[in-house]
Amino acid sequence: MVLFLLAPCVALASSRTKTDTVYMRNGDKITGEIQSLSQGQLSVKPKYTSTAFVIDWSEVDHVESAQDFVIADPAGKIYTGTLGKGAEDRTLVIDEGVSVTLPLDSVIEIDQLGETFLKRMRGNFDVGSSFAKSNGQKNLTVEGDLGYQSKEHLFSLDTSSQFSSQKETSNTNETTAKIALFQQLRKSNWYGGGLTNFLSSTEQQIALRSTLGGGVANRLIFTNRTNLTAMGGLAFTVERDAQGAVSTARTKALDSAFAVQYSTFRFDSTTFNTTVWLYPSLTSPGRVRMTLNQDIYHKFFGDFYVRVSFYDNYDNQPVVGAPSNNLGATSTVGWSFH
Repeated sequence: MVLFLLAPCVALASSRTKTDTVYMRNGDKITGEIQSLSQGQLSVKPKYTSTAFVIDWSEVDHVESAQDFVIADPAGKIYTGTLGKGAEDRTLVIDEGVSVTLPLDSVIEIDQLGETFLKRMRGNFDVGSSFAKSNGQKNLTVEGDLGYQSKEHLFSLDTSSQFSSQKETSNTNETTAKIALFQQLRKSNWYGGGLTNFLSSTEQQIALRSTLGGGVANRLIFTNRTNLTAMGGLAFTVERDAQGAVSTARTKALDSAFAVQYSTFRFDSTTFNTTVWLYPSLTSPGRVRMTLNQDIYHKFFGDFYVRVSFYDNYDNQPVVGAPSNNLGATSTVGWSFH
């Protein structure tokens, strides 16, 4: 619901002028609104088009804008300021009071620096459903992501819900939500912050599992094609099992928390995202929980895409009678906004 409420606000929030200029290496000139640079593609929306289009960043000679942006380099260092042409070929001058010059190949991300929190948001949401007349099976999947990047902070919200019903069987659902807020440490590729994870699963008889923790994250690889981030810290978990369920594990526990996030962009339109979380328990020795999410996005028209997702929630000490693994796959159609 948060995603559906915020998305129209974000989509309508842009009040920036469409006077930015992109100069191509072949001599072409494009005037419009520079929206973002991500995964080697520069998104630009001219005044005379209804939607933005993307440009191969390697074909750009230089860009100019009197508006403020957030820029990231391969070391994870963040700059903010206006954009201009450098003295050298294919360089970018960032004016943030003191001018900084970067080669275009060292510019990994560009985002608009909005005046408010909402105007700095970017994200996507998607929906998928299926129906089988033979057994009355119905499935509904709703997924969404929100992200925020400022000069010092990273924020993300990831949600996923699957609902299933079938004749003569009980309805099932699987809902997850992950929230993270990290602050850059000493202008490096290290970040410190907090995270909150929620899980509700009919299959594993979990009414609600809440995990609250904190730690540090490091961007090990940060390029126009590939991102790799590792995280580590501590987390406190409170679990409320389904009515009538019996658990042999503690419902309150202190866990260590480790995560790896990997993203790679290929074929000019396809993105592969993999996230693995591991929770070895400190107060319940021998207990290990793990979550795995694999997403594949394929853009097919403008900001619209198809997403195929695979998930696995593992617990080596589950509720009595419940499976250790709860895994599944979904396919949805979605829309991204920035």
